[in-house]
Amino acid sequence: MHTAIRKVAHLTEYFIFSVFLLHGIRGKDRGWQLRWAIWAVVIAAGYASLDEFHQVFVPSRHASPWDALIDTTGAAAAQIVLWIWHWPNGTVTGD
Repeated sequence: MHTAIRKVAHLTEYFIFSVFLLHGIRGKDRGWQLRWAIWAVVIAAGYASLDEFHQVFVPSRHASPWDALIDTTGAAAAQIVLWIWHWPNGTVTGD
């Protein structure tokens, strides 16, 4: 149970992180663009991978590629939710 809670927490953290990344990438622009979403997921995946690499050097922790995959899944899920959120407003572009 403890492991499941931790995994869901990581998924949620990277979901929120990805939303913030999209807002930072788009700046003053509004809406949702595919290229912004891709960059947000790539940055989140890179951060998750570096975090797992860092854990190799921490004695009480262990690195797992599955953890980085769960984190990246959370980031991608956020972009899917944002895409669905912006779709009815007509602010979705494939640029």
